[in-house]
Amino acid sequence: MIINTVLFAIALFDVSTASSSALKWETNAGDKSNAMSVIRDKREDDEEIGWSTINEEVDTVIPLLLQHLQKLGIEHLQLPDINENLTVKPLLITYEAGLFLTNGIVYNLAGIQRYGPAYMTYKDKSFLTRFYLNIKSLQFEYNFLLKLMALEGYGKVIGSLEDTIIYAELAIDIVTFKMKLYDFRVIQFRNIQVQLNQTRFIRHLTGVILSPITNLFKDRITTSISDGLKEQMQTVMDDFNNEDPLELNNFVKQVLGGLTGNKN
Repeated sequence: MIINTVLFAIALFDVSTASSSALKWETNAGDKSNAMSVIRDKREDDEEIGWSTINEEVDTVIPLLLQHLQKLGIEHLQLPDINENLTVKPLLITYEAGLFLTNGIVYNLAGIQRYGPAYMTYKDKSFLTRFYLNIKSLQFEYNFLLKLMALEGYGKVIGSLEDTIIYAELAIDIVTFKMKLYDFRVIQFRNIQVQLNQTRFIRHLTGVILSPITNLFKDRITTSISDGLKEQMQTVMDDFNNEDPLELNNFVKQVLGGLTGNKN
């Protein structure tokens, strides 16, 4: 932890001397075989704040966060329920079907690493950090109920994503020593695969309902599902705040002591 504290301290002192040039949001990933250009809109205050690059520091902290998730026994994150009307055409006739997705979870996250540059600055008594993550693969599943005319069928939707890009923005309050998650959302992903584990009635309709269900997930992953993940991650941040696994209290005190000359 001492090494990590020193690394963060170096980054934070760099912030105090950083130039006030605007932050460039387009990530440079030209050396990746399946590179994706991810662009984040600039904020109104970007021209007024000095930013420091903290790539190495973020790379150091990511494994610590993952280890602490395991310590807390968090094996999956909850996903929000989804209710949607689908158009299906089983026998050359178009029908409206009601799809109800519940008890969704995301799990088996693998290959988590920083994607592009990470930045930090100091503003309003907080250290603000912005960065992207690339999750090489993850899985998700939902219980589903399909209502078609007077018939009902149920089962599970099981899916996977490859090369999921997530934008994260969080702050460390130097007064309360707490972490606050401002943004955590899926920007895009490279590939999605969806399959159904269903009852016999639904099995006969798999060919006509799998495509609209897959398209539904393609749309919702970056919208409502992403919003649900942000709420879940804030809960995780609250656990971090309670247990302080990164020793933020000592870290902030040391940084402030170095700035003010007060070592107590």
